Amino acid sequence: MKTKSGTPRKFSIKFTVGSLFIIATAVTASLGLGMQYYFGKQMSEEHILTHLTMTAKDVSNHIHQIDASATSSAGILRSVADFSDSEFSETEIQRVFIQTLIDNPVFYSIYFADNEEFFYQVINLESSPIVRGQIDASNEERWVVIKVTGEGEQRSKQTFYYSEGLDLVRQSEEKSNFYPSRRPWFDSASRDSVYKTNPYLFQHLKITGQTYSVRSKGAVIGVDTVLSSLSEKISATELGMKKEDGVEAFIFNDRGEVVASSVNVFHEVKIPDSSLLALNEQQKTLFNQREFVISNQNDWGPYDYTQSGEPGGYAVDVLNLVSQKTGMILEFVNGFSSEDLVRKYRQSEIDILQPVLGTPDGLGIKSTPIFTGQLAIATKTENPMPTSLDELSNQTVGVVAGFGMKEWLLERYPTLNIIEEPNLDLAKRALHMGEIKYLVDSYLTMVEIKRLVRLTHVHVAKLDAPPLEYSLFMKNKDKAVVEVINQAIAAITPEQKMALKEKWLKPHQWRGSFVPYPEVYELVIQEEKHDAMNKVNIEGEDRFLYITKLQSTRGTNDYFAVLVSGKVITDAVTSRLSKAIVITAFVMLILFPLAWKVGAPIVRPILALRRETIKIKERQFDRLVPVETRIKEVSDLSGSVTEMTEEIQHHEQQQEEFVEAFIRLIAQAIDDKSPYTAGHCNRVPEIGMMLAEAVEKCDTGKFKDFKFNNEDERREFRIAAWLHDCGKITTPEHIVDKGTKLEANYNRINEIRTRFEVLRRDAEVEMWKSISTGELSKEEAQAKFDQRVAQLDEDFRFVANANVGGEFMSDEKIERIKQIAQQTWLRHYDDHLGLSPFEEMIKPKSDVTLPVVENLLADKPDHIIERVRPMEFAPEHGIKVQVPEHQYNLGEVYNLTISRGTLTPEDRFKINEHMISGIKMLGALPFPPELSNVPRYASTHHETLKGTGYPRRLSAEDLSTPERILVIADIFEALTAGDRPYKKAKPVSVAVDIMYKMALDEHLDMDLFLLFLESGVYRDYANKFMPTEQVDEVDIEKYLKSKSSDA
Repeated sequence: MKTKSGTPRKFSIKFTVGSLFIIATAVTASLGLGMQYYFGKQMSEEHILTHLTMTAKDVSNHIHQIDASATSSAGILRSVADFSDSEFSETEIQRVFIQTLIDNPVFYSIYFADNEEFFYQVINLESSPIVRGQIDASNEERWVVIKVTGEGEQRSKQTFYYSEGLDLVRQSEEKSNFYPSRRPWFDSASRDSVYKTNPYLFQHLKITGQTYSVRSKGAVIGVDTVLSSLSEKISATELGMKKEDGVEAFIFNDRGEVVASSVNVFHEVKIPDSSLLALNEQQKTLFNQREFVISNQNDWGPYDYTQSGEPGGYAVDVLNLVSQKTGMILEFVNGFSSEDLVRKYRQSEIDILQPVLGTPDGLGIKSTPIFTGQLAIATKTENPMPTSLDELSNQTVGVVAGFGMKEWLLERYPTLNIIEEPNLDLAKRALHMGEIKYLVDSYLTMVEIKRLVRLTHVHVAKLDAPPLEYSLFMKNKDKAVVEVINQAIAAITPEQKMALKEKWLKPHQWRGSFVPYPEVYELVIQEEKHDAMNKVNIEGEDRFLYITKLQSTRGTNDYFAVLVSGKVITDAVTSRLSKAIVITAFVMLILFPLAWKVGAPIVRPILALRRETIKIKERQFDRLVPVETRIKEVSDLSGSVTEMTEEIQHHEQQQEEFVEAFIRLIAQAIDDKSPYTAGHCNRVPEIGMMLAEAVEKCDTGKFKDFKFNNEDERREFRIAAWLHDCGKITTPEHIVDKGTKLEANYNRINEIRTRFEVLRRDAEVEMWKSISTGELSKEEAQAKFDQRVAQLDEDFRFVANANVGGEFMSDEKIERIKQIAQQTWLRHYDDHLGLSPFEEMIKPKSDVTLPVVENLLADKPDHIIERVRPMEFAPEHGIKVQVPEHQYNLGEVYNLTISRGTLTPEDRFKINEHMISGIKMLGALPFPPELSNVPRYASTHHETLKGTGYPRRLSAEDLSTPERILVIADIFEALTAGDRPYKKAKPVSVAVDIMYKMALDEHLDMDLFLLFLESGVYRDYANKFMPTEQVDEVDIEKYLKSKSSDA
């Protein structure tokens, strides 16, 4: 559609957006889907949480059924045994046990043991997948019967393997040191009720479980359940989740000790293995055919504790290392209180008691310490916290009984009132109930007290006391064994000690056998939150926690808890709604092509406009094309972009012109600073650009690939040429313009001439005095005067010629300067009068009496100008120059004896310092990326290809082609310039010859120099900037041929 004028009609963006109603429809649909998702998520979340709660209750009921079944079965078997008048045969006992196991498939085994240490056990291989593997039973074997009989060395264990039909498949026999009376299920069994043990390590199976035991007449009957079966029942799969969902389930008692878990709650650190010690035959026999029974406490972490019946702790790992080093076989006994373990050790039912503090009486032989600890104290927050036990005289202090703490404390603090508790758990309870005011133990053990919610108002502190040294004890008859154990302890490597420390001795690193999350304990005492899903934040992650108290037939407090990640629930909700999302996406996919076509009128011109803005970003202003579109707003926007681009281009040109004008202004200021260098900063860019263009045109040799990639690179080189001497703005004018050796701010030859005048007058006065006194005749006096004047005239002419610096000063000439300097004259006036403040500062004080005799020429202390501050160069500038000791040396003899030219080393350094100033000045400027090489190009024209230049001593591999071009431009302009006070302008042929020799000496690039000649750049520059008489013929062929002959 067109207007009357024939131009395409423009539509408003409202009209265009209105035509895209389908997009609005899609947005509306998405909003509706989002709302559906939101409310559906809430419903699905409630559904999932309800299902999880029901599942958790089912698991709780299942665990209760196991507990009830085991208790009931043990009670029934006791009743059968108590009320039967006749004894049962082994076959009858076997059948009863097997039938009970069939009726209760979760039971691992049933057994009985009498007071004569006879033991009979039937094991159900189908009770748990782990059982068959541990016993190494085949698939055809269904039942295992274990019978332990005999005493002492004759005691043996017989194992019988039966099939499903109770046919004997195989049997084995081996020695045994298993005694039922030493196990906690036997020791604690009662006739009044069924006793349930804490988790402990099963002797024959070597896995952890619990026993339900009851005492009948003459025997103890036991029912075993392995904790692996409980762990399987509370696994993620049983809870209706996936293993990778991060579900964590725990069964634990009211102390927080884990009974069963679906995850490993312990962070394992690998302890490096040990090699066997070099034992002699006698030592080896100590460990042959003998198992050492070792005490293992229930809850003394992190040193010696039981996690679900499995021994753990620092001391246990040390003993395992000792076992590896000696070959001794260890059997850990746990499930007993500390007092019981000590009693069993004294009754020789345990071979090794550990870890024991100090040296209690009657325990036998003590090993070297296996670890040390720090004494600590715990008390309620309302009680004062002592720093030493000396402050608790006559106070009640609780300790754990049986392992030397009481004896150790009384030996050092005899005034304490010490109460012993059977184990650490009871000691904690006593502290909480106020039965004891303070509890003393190892620091790392004490900090774990604060993990229990009921003891949150307890604080723990270290005490100022000697370190606690813990050892193991054996009976006196095992002295030789203890000696070998000591060797093994001493052989523990630093790497093993470091691993032990990392694993056990870092505060809060050890979690022991407790539930790892304090948040679980907080809900234990909040019974109103039981049997429900509670949202908690654990370690920064939102999770759902379900907790319930398990039913028990014996009144024990066991709890079941499930932790579910909030992400698991979200993912589950998402999966339920995925079908709706897929359907919606399918509909959107069908509409997408239509929406794309409808949206094209807006999208296409906007994308085109975007492409044009990229050209602006890349500064391709001339390639900008207006976007043609019927959408009025987009068309107007395109026009605005075009206008803006023109303004940007114009502004950029103005900025570039301003920058270059400013640079030329700096260069002009440098040239105007000295009338003798006028035009140098203007001419170097001219010859530099001329040579650069010639190099670009060269299509052979090593420069055939050299090109400026764009106008920015060419501009970069041109600006660098303009700024190549910007540092001279800091160079004093009298140094740049120094045309004679004695020149400072003025030519001091006139001071020397005046002294010669004084000497001439002195000679004339001497003549007249000798005549008046009659000492000499008039003719003799006149002759002497004429001779003196002639000598002075000759000496002055020599000094004046030396001052010009046009000739080389040989050693003879230098010596003559020094001889002339020895002549003296008489100064009558104080040379400290009429001085400037600076001159007064550098001129030393003098107390000489006038008149004073002075040398005709002298190097005086006040001729030395010291540096105001030391010369220091930033490492990134890479400056490598030798800095003279003084800033200036104006000594008359020193300057007149300069061998070549008019500059002293100090003067030359001051001039060369303009490069250092240039590097600093340009390095401080924020050049844009397209001018980033300006500081480098502008600061390398005094470098050479062989690394003898300044200020960086760069070599050929460091210098790029643009840098080498500026070297030639600077040298040729300097040689042919006619405005230098310290030299005359060289004819073109002489300058070219000098540069050729410099190229041979690797001061400049030979190939570039020959291109400079061959291209005629030298001639074009000379015709443009030099007077006619300076432009002579140059035979460039001899230089080109010389290169050919060298090749």
